[in-house]
Amino acid sequence: MVANVNATFFIIGFIVYVFIMILVGYFSSKGKSDGKNYLTGGGQLPVFLIFATMGATFIGTGSALGATSNGFRFGWYGSAYGLGAALGLLSLVLVANHSKLRSKNFLTMAEEAQFHYHGDRHMKIVMSFMMYLVEIVWLGNHINGGATYLGYITGIDPILARIITVCAFGVYVIIGGYLAVVWTDLVQLIIIIIGFIAITFIAIPTAGGWGEITATLQAAGKEGNLSFYGVESMGAMALISLIFSIIIPGLGTPTYRMRIYTAKSDKAASTAFIRSAILLLVFSLLPALIGMAAFTIATKNGAAAVLQQPDFAFAYVATIVLGPILGLLFMIAGLSATMSSGDSDAIAGVTILIQDIYPIFAKKAMPEQSIKHWSRIGVVLTLGCAFFATLFAKDIMGYISNVIGSIIPGVSVAMFLGACWKRVTWQGGLASLFSGTFFGVLYLGLAPFQNYIKGIFTGPAIPATLVTLVFAVAVSLCTKKVELSEAERLALVEKSRYS
Repeated sequence: MVANVNATFFIIGFIVYVFIMILVGYFSSKGKSDGKNYLTGGGQLPVFLIFATMGATFIGTGSALGATSNGFRFGWYGSAYGLGAALGLLSLVLVANHSKLRSKNFLTMAEEAQFHYHGDRHMKIVMSFMMYLVEIVWLGNHINGGATYLGYITGIDPILARIITVCAFGVYVIIGGYLAVVWTDLVQLIIIIIGFIAITFIAIPTAGGWGEITATLQAAGKEGNLSFYGVESMGAMALISLIFSIIIPGLGTPTYRMRIYTAKSDKAASTAFIRSAILLLVFSLLPALIGMAAFTIATKNGAAAVLQQPDFAFAYVATIVLGPILGLLFMIAGLSATMSSGDSDAIAGVTILIQDIYPIFAKKAMPEQSIKHWSRIGVVLTLGCAFFATLFAKDIMGYISNVIGSIIPGVSVAMFLGACWKRVTWQGGLASLFSGTFFGVLYLGLAPFQNYIKGIFTGPAIPATLVTLVFAVAVSLCTKKVELSEAERLALVEKSRYS
């Protein structure tokens, strides 16, 4: 925790920042968020907005807090998160271009799954609940990240810090919906980039320069941290496992596909995604550098608390090392990263509730005039569920690699095969979802099984993907494919929105 005078200064600065985001969200969506537009922003977003919201979403808790923490502990290994995110985004571009997703006017990922799997309603129903679960998990990650910052600054109880974080980005999402999300993401992306570049150029000289950082790491027996993506420090399998655990969610997370569905065109979405991937790849170098500089500074200063809890690395540099004025700028940059990711997952989760889950129980689509009102209630419900999910998270990167890495592969494999393999059947798609979920439950709930998987793969993403792929292919080959034209499948998707 920082000195009380600085803590008060940061709290006031944070409140002012959140108020500014609320104003941005309000004015950007004023008169443009009625009915379904609350969830889609009109569905005609240009390249620069898609690029900004994707960049801000991907440069989130993992890139800001988790990657800096990994840079603190394992050097250039901290950049692996950004590499995996860029590759995941490019993989999604290939799938989207192959299927021309934007031109089909999907509203949710469950609708896309229904289309790929021959218009089968069972696939849409199961996928709807799976997608909502995925969004809860991602939201929990971002809430936990923001709370870690606030907890370090103020010393408040971790539960209270999470509640404050939820409210921080929840307010402007409730007010303005999707347009508020994408426009605040644009502002936050600018803050993130400026903040991280600035802190890198200040932290390295403060640490004594690159030579001093290198010498400190070598003296601490961490020479492997300086190797290519930290491979000598973590080992090849750990590096591959982490990168793979980030690539796979790129194909199975509703938030990312939502950007495609709301883009102006397929070309606009593709262009924005490619630019975002390049940004991610370059940006990923900064958290690793900040982490290594933080390790050097903390070692010199004998900051045992930080050395024992690397998740505080970025906050330590931004507060103790740089002082209150610069520290506020950089803390806001870090909080922008978590908030810009959290708001995107919140609106994606609500879209699933309104467009997919509500019709399942009501047997009809929600009336246009009721969407905005019930969507706001849905935001509160979704954030509440995500808050409870954070109670089971120990650290940021562990949360991503374990929870996300064990549950999402089944979804990602199902979406990939549906889009790219003509022989796949809806039974095979369900087999992928159920086997992936079962694997995830076993991994998270059975310690001996988890230890066995970690001993071989260091994480669950690779084996979970292999298991779900085998089940999906095997079941598809054993079941009969339903032959429907593209127009017939789209008609079934359209029909499912209203019944």
